[in-house]
Amino acid sequence: MRIAIAHPSLRLGGSEAAVLWAIEALRHEHDVTLATCGPVDIAGLNESYATRLAPGDFHVRRHPLSFLLGRATRLAALRGAIHARLCRALAVDFDLPISGYNVVDFGVPGIHLIADFSWDEALRRACTPPAPGWAGLAYRDNLLRRGYLACARMLRQPSGRDPFARDNLFLANSEWTAALMKRRHGVEASVLYPPVAGDFPEVPFPAKENGFVYIGRISPEKRIEEIITMLLHVRSRGHDIHLHIAGAIGRDPYGRRVSRLCSEQGRWVTARGPCRGEMKRELLSAHRFGINACPREGFGISVAELVKAGSIVFVPSEGGQAEIVAHSLLTFTGLDDAAAKIDAVLRRTELQQELCRHLAERGKAFSVQSFMAGIRDAVSRFLQTRRTGGHPAA
Repeated sequence: MRIAIAHPSLRLGGSEAAVLWAIEALRHEHDVTLATCGPVDIAGLNESYATRLAPGDFHVRRHPLSFLLGRATRLAALRGAIHARLCRALAVDFDLPISGYNVVDFGVPGIHLIADFSWDEALRRACTPPAPGWAGLAYRDNLLRRGYLACARMLRQPSGRDPFARDNLFLANSEWTAALMKRRHGVEASVLYPPVAGDFPEVPFPAKENGFVYIGRISPEKRIEEIITMLLHVRSRGHDIHLHIAGAIGRDPYGRRVSRLCSEQGRWVTARGPCRGEMKRELLSAHRFGINACPREGFGISVAELVKAGSIVFVPSEGGQAEIVAHSLLTFTGLDDAAAKIDAVLRRTELQQELCRHLAERGKAFSVQSFMAGIRDAVSRFLQTRRTGGHPAA
C-alpha cells in the first residue's frame, strides 16, 4: 500500500521523532513517501532519533517552492500553507495520507498526529503568549499579524472539506492535547506518546553530577531566564548545583539575552550549544536532574529523554510534560513553588531514590516499540473502517 507521511520541515522535536519512527514502523509492509518543504538530512536525523533509515527505505517528495521557506525558522504559517498545497496535490496518488505534524487539509480522509496548536491561532496565543517587546510583535494580535495570516490562508486554498470530519483519525501526543482537541474542536483523539529512542548509559544516581540540564530550543516560550532564576533561588538555599543549557543560541534578541545571562552567572551556568547523538546521551545520563519551564506544551520530548536517561525532572504543572513525570513534587506553578519543591527533593536522599523508581516506570510508556505498535494499529483501524464505511474509533 502507498502511504504518504507529511511534515512541513524536519528539525529537532517530538513530531520529527514520530515521523522518523512512523517511517521505520511502516516501511517494511508499505511503500512510504515522506512529503516535506524542508531539507532531509537522513544521517543527521538518524543520529538525533536513533533510527537507521537509508535513502532506499522511503521516497521523498518536496514542494517546488520549498527552497523559498524550507530552511526558514520563522514564517511558519506561510510554510504551512505551501505544505498544505503539497499535501493536497499528492494525496490523490496515495492510499493513505498521514500528517506527522497537526491537522492538514488533504482533501481526503487521513490520519493526523497532533503535536501542538500552532495551527489554531486562538489556542496558539493561549498556550504560547507572544514575548514582550519587539521580539513578540509579529506574534501579537495586530494588523501585521492579521495581514500575514490572511496571506497564508489565500496561499493555502482550502479544499472545502471539513478537516475535522469523522472519517479522519486523530492521534494526540498527550492526554492534555487530546482534551484540548475535544474541548475546542469536538474531536475525539487517541493518545499516542512520541517515541524516545537511544540507549542511555546506565549511571548510578549517586555517581551522577549534582547538576541540572535543560535541553531543547532556545526561544522565548522556553523561558530559559526563568530556569536560571529558579535555580538561583535553589542555590541561595545552600545547594551547590550547576546548570547546563544545551541548545543552539541564536543571534536574535532573545538569544543574545540568554547568552548575556549565562555569562553573568559565572561558572555554575554553562551554555553547551546544540547536543545530539552520543554527546546528548552522555550529558543527560551524567546529571541527576533536569528542568523545563515551558508551560502548556503538548508533550516535551526533551523531558521524556531526561526521564529515560535516569534524571529527576521538574516541569510546569500545566501541559503534557506533567503527564511524563506524573508526580506532584515534580510539577510547579511558578518560580517560588519550583524553588521550594526542588529544595525539598535535594534535601532527601530517600525521596530521590523513590522518584527515580517512579520515573523509571514512567519511562516505559515512551518506548519506540510502543509507538511503532501504536502507529501500525492506527493504520490498521483506519483502513478497516474505510473498508466497512464506518468511522475510526478514537
